[in-house]
Amino acid sequence: MKSTEFKLLVMPYSSRLYRMAFRLMNSREEAEDIVQEVYVKLWGMRNDLGNYNSIEALCVRITRNLCLDHLRRRKVNHDAMKAEQLKQESYPETPSENLEKRENAELVHTLIAALPEPQRSLVHLRHLEGKEYEEIAGMVNMNVNAIRVSISRARKQMREMVEKQYSSWRV
Repeated sequence: MKSTEFKLLVMPYSSRLYRMAFRLMNSREEAEDIVQEVYVKLWGMRNDLGNYNSIEALCVRITRNLCLDHLRRRKVNHDAMKAEQLKQESYPETPSENLEKRENAELVHTLIAALPEPQRSLVHLRHLEGKEYEEIAGMVNMNVNAIRVSISRARKQMREMVEKQYSSWRV
């Protein structure tokens, strides 16, 4: 399907889709973004649009689903921000807690730096950057199970280093 055919097929619904998105989102900018996302999604489906009985119904459904997805993400983000704000208001950190957090973070970074190279990189990707095992496997070209084993051994080494450090303080 060429772009001219695509425009003739889906553009007549743009004002309806915009009004629907605006009604759901209560934001002109978000409604415009969603309608644009709908057109991008439809463009990706352009060769299959002939299989649908009603292009208008498809456009409306995609718009509705995208709006609901955006609203869910907004709610999740809002709830997380509110929970963090409540936590900070009800339990403000004391200077000693701030110091303890900094020291703990420094210790973790020192322990990771002391690991041999393959483990250091894997632990960094997993725990400091928050990557999933599958993502790491794609990045470093290793088997997921091998990554799990290597990270587990690295954690064990780090635990032993901490225990050794603390045992030397007790003596």
